[in-house]
Amino acid sequence: MQEVFAVLTEEELVRSARQLETAIQEHAFELLRVQGSYDRAQSLIVVASDVSRIASRLDELLQEVTTTTATSGTSSEPKRRANGRKPALAKYPRFFVSSDRVVKIGKGKQKSAKEYRHEATKRSFDQLARWIESQSVAGRREWLAKDADLELSEHVPAYQTYLLIAALSSAGVLRQVKRGMYSLGPNTGGPKEWWDVLDSLPPFEMEA
Repeated sequence: MQEVFAVLTEEELVRSARQLETAIQEHAFELLRVQGSYDRAQSLIVVASDVSRIASRLDELLQEVTTTTATSGTSSEPKRRANGRKPALAKYPRFFVSSDRVVKIGKGKQKSAKEYRHEATKRSFDQLARWIESQSVAGRREWLAKDADLELSEHVPAYQTYLLIAALSSAGVLRQVKRGMYSLGPNTGGPKEWWDVLDSLPPFEMEA
């Protein structure tokens, strides 16, 4: 007997791909938190990135159809500002503080990729900041992000640890020595000053 499968719409395909990407990422972070399986988690993150590219390509095809339908019979010239220049593209990721949470706005590399929003709590920041400070007190000028994640795994979700490290690096509080290794930047003070630096970052509105 032949099995009959429901045919998904293109919108449903994009949504399903995004849900699969999120599920793979969450599983990777859980492996990292529970088992400390860094290599396995990294492999899954790569798979999630592949799924993200597929989702972005599906979305791009959908947008092409939508754009073609909406602009049928009109000029194909790209819209420009009054001064004749194309609007500048925002750089990603963007970080800022909102309601005592550090927010990351990211976007895939595809032109049609949708923005996404991840957040880390002030409590997670305090945990990480104290850990970074303890490294300096112990005389360790450079440290690995994966060590911070493993030592904080009982209190801070893995994705929040990496989000906060990226935010502090973007703000100049941390300096990336090499891939996965960080140190404090010059004249950065302590945890209170680090939070103030993040809190001073300009807010960023997501695309509608």
